[in-house]
Amino acid sequence: MENRIERIESKIDDLQEAVISLARVEERITTIFNRQSNIEDRVNSMDERLAKISPAVAFGERIFWICVVATVTVIGRML
Repeated sequence: MENRIERIESKIDDLQEAVISLARVEERITTIFNRQSNIEDRVNSMDERLAKISPAVAFGERIFWICVVATVTVIGRML
């Protein structure tokens, strides 16, 4: 009888350890999801900023290439 009680206590201890481990894993998962949510918010914010800047950058790039082509043309005519 004593042996049986000890086995039951051992199993209860094992179950307690398993529940504690599950709680820790759940905490980690919650933390990971919160971090992922924060990262998604930051990425969305960056996308919005890039969408606002994109037309200005495209215009600036176009002006740059026009200047490069004009400079090459002037240098080509001088030779």
